[in-house]
Amino acid sequence: MANTALTFTDIWSSFHNQAGLGYVEGITAGAFYENRFLVDGMAFAGFAGAAPLGNGAVGVNYSNFGYGAYNEGKIGIAYGMKLAERFSIGVQLNYHNTRIAAEDYGNAGALTAEVGVRMKVSERVTVAAHLFNPTRTKLIDNGDLAIPDENIPTVIRLGAGYQISEDVLFAGEVEKDIDQNALFRGGIEYQPVDILYLRLGASSEPSLFSFGLGVKFESFQFDLASSYSSVLGYSPQISLTYNSGKK
Repeated sequence: MANTALTFTDIWSSFHNQAGLGYVEGITAGAFYENRFLVDGMAFAGFAGAAPLGNGAVGVNYSNFGYGAYNEGKIGIAYGMKLAERFSIGVQLNYHNTRIAAEDYGNAGALTAEVGVRMKVSERVTVAAHLFNPTRTKLIDNGDLAIPDENIPTVIRLGAGYQISEDVLFAGEVEKDIDQNALFRGGIEYQPVDILYLRLGASSEPSLFSFGLGVKFESFQFDLASSYSSVLGYSPQISLTYNSGKK
């Protein structure tokens, strides 16, 4: 769905909007892998886990991008909780690390935070918002040197989901990196039978389309998808999720 996921309430909320973790009711875990544009060295992979705690759930997640000579990693710990049956909030603390295996480079690390909210305004409509890196933390501050700082983006996302029918969901978002143009994304999910999900999506900046499917067997769900850029090609993705379904 082109990463249109702000309003969802599953394990992947750890990567999009931690407020969704407030509705996780059992021990849940998932892992994913993406090969961006089918280019060697542009693998993006990660995993997440969550467990109920208090009036919500605590989660941990890790993602990694790159290869041996250049690598970006991020580990986070999150908590999402319901403040009311229709309203939840979530927070996360992250540690970022970038490693360049070349002379005179090495490693750099930094801490960031993120916060999200989610509200179900009616039986069919849900709205959500998320803010990443509100403190504008930098990975590297070069001070007075005549070279640019290495910034970690500060990103604002606003989105909504509309349950068109019992089987069809539409979601849309706007995302704004404060140093870049805003982008728009939207997606639709259709569930023709209980175990099968079909998905389509599109996004601007850069322009891309996405498509995929999910198959659910009791506690496990398998998802396969790809995005497509007319300039750079396909980026296939795969994920596996486990949900105990019990507190």
